[in-house]
Amino acid sequence: MLISLGAVLLALVLLGVWPTTSGQFRSTVESSVQDAVSSVGTARTTGQTALRGNTFGAYESTVLDDTRKSVATAITDVVESEVPDQDSRRLRDEVLPLLQESARLIGDLGTGLDSDDRGLASSATDGLAEVGERLTAALEGLR
Repeated sequence: MLISLGAVLLALVLLGVWPTTSGQFRSTVESSVQDAVSSVGTARTTGQTALRGNTFGAYESTVLDDTRKSVATAITDVVESEVPDQDSRRLRDEVLPLLQESARLIGDLGTGLDSDDRGLASSATDGLAEVGERLTAALEGLR
């Protein structure tokens, strides 16, 4: 019984330190980009609706907090993953700036809405549409 338990614990430890494969890294990146596409779309829609005056501040704040956290998690997942090869580095270098731009624009949208700066909110909403298209293209390239 103890030997079986020891073998299971050893397997769990080894899985935690086993090198990431190219396929695992690609899967992590794909999940991260998919999450970002969803979050960027949600933030953009919230910005458009808010600029038309059809939302409440508490709703906007909650939605943007959720989307900001989701994109931050996507960034963290990519950054903290071991990059196993040159193709994976190229993929990381392509996707990471898009994720960071998404986070910046969601933050700008939140700031614009909180401070009633329609110019900033409108610019961020437009930027989210553009980065959303680029993320979608990157996601299609991953599939």
